[in-house]
Amino acid sequence: MTIAEDDPRQPYEQAAETLRREIRDGVIKPGNKVGSVRELASRFNISPTTVQKALGVLRDEGLLTTTGRGNYARDPKQVVEARKAGNGADLSEVLRQLEHVTSQLSELRGRVERLEESRPGRADEDK
Repeated sequence: MTIAEDDPRQPYEQAAETLRREIRDGVIKPGNKVGSVRELASRFNISPTTVQKALGVLRDEGLLTTTGRGNYARDPKQVVEARKAGNGADLSEVLRQLEHVTSQLSELRGRVERLEESRPGRADEDK
């Protein structure tokens, strides 16, 4: 399957839609690996970066879970039930996003501190 050039959607949106449909239709069963980034890039004839973006969309929707070993389909029925029960919030996804934001914040804090330390004339201001 290749991405349609005449489709107004972005390539990552087209790839995400195809995978979404396969998960919902049971072509990719819950718990099964959806394929490596390299395999999906080859299958859709798109870049690995574009594949990562498509997988991110599906993760955000709760249809995929990612481990160090790859991306795995989740049961779409359980995703819907979890959203209903939690008013749309999937706790594991919220925690994953919180960890990511915390990591980014820590990195930014370190950069700001390094910039402040290297700023010319800073030694004079501290006196």
